[in-house]
Amino acid sequence: MLAWIPFLQPAPGVSAYWWALVFPLSVFVSMAWRTVRQKDLNGYWPSVARMSAQIVVGMLSLFVGLAIIIRVIMPLMPVD
Repeated sequence: MLAWIPFLQPAPGVSAYWWALVFPLSVFVSMAWRTVRQKDLNGYWPSVARMSAQIVVGMLSLFVGLAIIIRVIMPLMPVD
């Protein structure tokens, strides 16, 4: 831990489970965004849950799309 340089190296102990941090990050971003943008707090938590789900689904769809491009389409391209 003494030789760890933040922002230049992955955090020790968390780097194997970095993908699990998407869920709390999406919830916290949704909470902050909804707090600033909503006029009243009626329906606050359902809108936070809906926005969090949209963020997670968007990230998963980007992952699947890029994985298809990298693993299927790129190997079929000619090498010149």
